[in-house]
Amino acid sequence: MAAYSTFRTGGTVEAMVESGDLDELVALMRWLHRHQIPWQVIGGGSNILVTSSYHEGVFIRLGGCNDICVGPPGDTETAADCRLLVGAGCNLAALVSWCTRNGLAGLEFMAGIPGSVGGAIRMNAGAFGHSISEALMSVQWINEQGEILEAVRGNIVFSYRHSQFPGEPAGKMLITRGCFLLQRGDREVLAARCREIIEQRRQKQPWGLGSAGSVFKNPMGDFAGRLIEQAGFKGVTYGKAMVSPQHANFIVNTGGAVPEDIIGLMQEIRRKVLQQSGVLLEPEVHII
Repeated sequence: MAAYSTFRTGGTVEAMVESGDLDELVALMRWLHRHQIPWQVIGGGSNILVTSSYHEGVFIRLGGCNDICVGPPGDTETAADCRLLVGAGCNLAALVSWCTRNGLAGLEFMAGIPGSVGGAIRMNAGAFGHSISEALMSVQWINEQGEILEAVRGNIVFSYRHSQFPGEPAGKMLITRGCFLLQRGDREVLAARCREIIEQRRQKQPWGLGSAGSVFKNPMGDFAGRLIEQAGFKGVTYGKAMVSPQHANFIVNTGGAVPEDIIGLMQEIRRKVLQQSGVLLEPEVHII
């Protein structure tokens, strides 16, 4: 799984399926359910860490990077609004770029965030005080029985880096599409804003090394990076894993790190921060 994770490390899974076709995915989910085979959605691999053990079952990775289309207008929309249907396998960078070229505003804050649209919806990804749920109108998914379901934003509970869908146990759903409501804007202004956001990321975050973005969620009223830096972890290594000297809430693979290096460093960080600050940091990275 090292080839399918932005951490550039990972164990082995029994099988992996990649598809962006809705009918294929429905058939797959029904087959997995009928044969009681365990499965896991891995999205774009930007927020996961697959342990070194052998994983039985199937990992599902969505395709459909070009699955972006303008949907029919709704009754409550104005001429300045645009409804956008986006496949869950669409790369976030591709989506932001498409919106910029077509003069659609509302997702610029996502510029520079890796991963897929489905993964971003599932974890309610965001930055700079915004989250992807703000622009969502509805979400389509397939449940573990292979049924296609859909819910409007008002029936989905979104919170910080989390989403809860009606009637769905955690992890037992496969998001297939999101419907966004965006506003028409000036292409040059949007492009300039995206460049500004990406430059801010480059100045504050590590580039060129394997990582999964923010490792821990920010605790209420504080920042995980500040607590980790205060605990003296900037630049600290554990095996081939290192806390980034640029941003303390990033762990990077310096080359050849195994998952246990990263997990061990995370455990040390949590222990020390709890000891010093009384705060138990909650992982943002999903360990599989």
